[in-house]
Formats: sequence, structure tokens, C-alpha cells
Amino acid sequence: MQQILIERRGLLPAFGAAVTTYDAPTGAHCDRVARSAVALGRALQLSTSDLAALSWGGALHDVGKLAVAEDILAKDGPLLPEEWQEIQRHPDVGADLLLAVSPELTPIAGIVRAHHERWDGTGYPHGTAGEETPLLGRLVAVVDAFDAMISTRQYHPRMTPTEALEELTRHAGSQFDPVMVESFTVLYRRGQVPLS
Repeated sequence: MQQILIERRGLLPAFGAAVTTYDAPTGAHCDRVARSAVALGRALQLSTSDLAALSWGGALHDVGKLAVAEDILAKDGPLLPEEWQEIQRHPDVGADLLLAVSPELTPIAGIVRAHHERWDGTGYPHGTAGEETPLLGRLVAVVDAFDAMISTRQYHPRMTPTEALEELTRHAGSQFDPVMVESFTVLYRRGQVPLS
């Protein structure tokens, strides 16, 4: 994977820049998720190749939102069922986009595809459960949710980091991998989660 990242070093950042251009708050969120995912990966002593995948997977986890209509992304109220279906497509769209670049981007595409799966199997887009969901995807799911909760969004009030950690803990074992939640909580309490 390292070689393909070197060869495609201009293309992957361009995807990230496209997300920021299309929706600046999503771009900033992706940047924070990437940095926090790498920090958690280091704390878990993951390999160098896993850390590289986490960096790009975090940065590009929402690249599939380029295929979602802007009015849906910016909607203030509840989504209609058909709008929710459109949102639920973005992990597959993003993963398929990366795989169209090269099959060597499979580790990154796996993160992108899995970041909305749930530990109990009720997530999307494929309803994988527990360890069926790739480890790096389960890691990014926790980091992504935490950052979303502490960010200002049009569809929910901003939480404090303490409230967000409590929410992660409440949903550990149902929505989130409990080991990832515990590890992330320790990382946060050590002051090692980038918040801006």
C-alpha cells in the first residue's frame, strides 16, 4: 500500500480537498477524525501500514458525501426516508471511488465502507456485526461519532466532550466496539485527542 500512496499522493489529497470544497464543515471534521484515529491507532500499537490507512481512511471517510445532494447534507430538520437512504449510500460510494483508483487502496476503502456499521449489526451499509466489521473501521466509527457529537451540527446540539464520552460508553457493546470505546476514553483522559 505504501507504494500506491506514493504514486497516488496527489489524488488522495485531491479527494480530501474536494470534500472540503463541497462542504467545509465536513472537510474539517474529516481532518480531525484522521488525526484522532492515528492517535488512537498509535495508543493501540498498530502497525505503520495500519496507521497510514487510518490517516487516509479518517481523512476520506466521508468522501462518498460528494454524491449526496447539498440540500440533504445541509437540511435542518429530520430527513425523509428517501433522503436517509441517500445518506446511507455514502460509505459504499466512497469505498468504491477509492477502489476505482486502485485495489491496493482496499485497507482505506474498508475503513470508508465500515465507519457506519454497528457492533450489534444494525448499522449501514451492510449490517456487519462485531468483529465482522474491520478493526480499523470500528476504530474510526468511535472517533467519527465523538467528533460529530462535540461539533456544531444543524440537526443536533453540540455536546461537551464529557457528554460525548458518556454517550460512547452508553452505546458500547451495541453501536460501538466496547474495546475501542474504552481505549478512546483512556486516550482522551490523557489529553491525546486533538479537539481542533
